[in-house]
Amino acid sequence: MIKAVLFVPALVVAGVVAAQSAERPNPNDPKAKVPPIEYRSAFEGYRPFSDQEAADWRRANEEVGAAGGHAGHRPGQGPGRPPSKPQPGQADKEHGGHK
Repeated sequence: MIKAVLFVPALVVAGVVAAQSAERPNPNDPKAKVPPIEYRSAFEGYRPFSDQEAADWRRANEEVGAAGGHAGHRPGQGPGRPPSKPQPGQADKEHGGHK
């Protein structure tokens, strides 16, 4: 066990040392080799804006009304109105029993 504790960090250090380049170019040398510059446009993959086709607002309103309101809201609820008090057992029927 002690050998493993010493051996694993030694392998990690050896890997880090091997990953370092032995010969780094001198930044003051004008003849030093540098990696080529790669140009990548900021607009690469840009998709121009296009309007989506508008849905028929009457049909959309009817679908929301048929679903029982918008995002689970019931008629008569909203800002400035007191929340309705659920009747005993009402929550179980509306939410399938989860609380």
